[in-house]
Amino acid sequence: MQINKVCCFGAGYVGGPTMAVMASKCPKQTFVVYDINEQQIEKWNNKQYPVYEKNLDEYINQTLNTNLIFTCDIDIALKDCDIAFLAVNTPSKKYGLGAESSLDISYIDSCLQQIKKYPLTRKLILVEKSTVPIKTCDYINAVLRDKNICVLSNPEFLAEGTAIQDLLNPDRVIIGGALESAQQLASLYEQWVPKEKIIFTNIYSAELSKIVANSFLAQRVSSINSISIICDKIGADVNEISQCVGSDSRIGNKFLKTSVGFGGSCLKKDLLCLIYLCESLQLDEVAQYWKQVYILNEFQKQRFYNLITTSMFNTLRNKIIVILGVAFKANTNDTRESASLMIIQKLQEEQAILRVYDPQGKIDKLEQCQSLDGIFQGASAIVILTEWEEFTKIDYAQAYDEMAKPSYCFDGRNLLQGEVMKSLGFLYYGLGRM
Repeated sequence: MQINKVCCFGAGYVGGPTMAVMASKCPKQTFVVYDINEQQIEKWNNKQYPVYEKNLDEYINQTLNTNLIFTCDIDIALKDCDIAFLAVNTPSKKYGLGAESSLDISYIDSCLQQIKKYPLTRKLILVEKSTVPIKTCDYINAVLRDKNICVLSNPEFLAEGTAIQDLLNPDRVIIGGALESAQQLASLYEQWVPKEKIIFTNIYSAELSKIVANSFLAQRVSSINSISIICDKIGADVNEISQCVGSDSRIGNKFLKTSVGFGGSCLKKDLLCLIYLCESLQLDEVAQYWKQVYILNEFQKQRFYNLITTSMFNTLRNKIIVILGVAFKANTNDTRESASLMIIQKLQEEQAILRVYDPQGKIDKLEQCQSLDGIFQGASAIVILTEWEEFTKIDYAQAYDEMAKPSYCFDGRNLLQGEVMKSLGFLYYGLGRM
């Protein structure tokens, strides 16, 4: 089957960038991004992107209204379509059985109902791009049993902030399902991805691989954060530990930077999904192992908040505290599950006066500063929650002069040089560093 048209359900963090890059690399195919949210589609068409990704604009400019279309019209999406990606949100379930652990596939189900009603005129390869519970493919086949479809799993492994580069040069492309259809999907990727990077698996393995990958990354973060706690007790430096351990080629140095805790839309969600899967399979010991990764992450956030309050003698009321960063990491505008949400809420409960700045991230119903101008005037403390490079270039000597005394700096990313900050007069506190 010749692939001529591809559509994608979902115009969010995954759908928009993925289809833009695929359209640029596959100029003979047409790519349609479909979403029921008219405002979302309008933003893409007006180049007022709902997501922030470096170099995204370049690929939209190359392809928009050439072989890339954003639409709310289901007919434009599905008419004569060969491949349809499901890239809608699958958040943690908030109700009923599996609440706060299982994934909610309500949006997937809405897509399936639309496809079920649509008069398909040819075979449709339906691809799970979203992270889904294991064996969701069986549910899709059951719902669409009267349709001429083949279900594949092709999980996304994009890291926010580097999504475009991840799409251009992926570590791997995993395609699970019937080999003939999998090879047809692979024919798109092969237009720019080396064949040896494309891995064919059974469909259950592909579904599970995404959840396992993110759980392993979460495990790395909690592992180094646990070591930072030990370092605080004995006077070791967690940055030096990371360097020593990360130089071992068997371990590697990625995800070995201590922080206030992991966030984002994926790591916590997928970790909890794995825990729920283990509990559902009555694998209690396995569930407990992975649950400890989650518990440590929550403890690290609470520990950092406790560090702020105790260091300031539990007297934060009416004190001005500057919050630097709300995005869950640098180079993205995503604040979902960011550690900043918990820290900010706790500081508000202490009745501190918060001045919040992030170059991209925004939190609903929270007043934020539009720049750093005047932000340090009269402040008692600086709290760094996101590792934006911009924060390393601040004139902290001038900031110190403008601040109330004593002047505190709580570095939740170990972004700054502690000795330098102390020499300026700050009471500086990092994580796992004396």
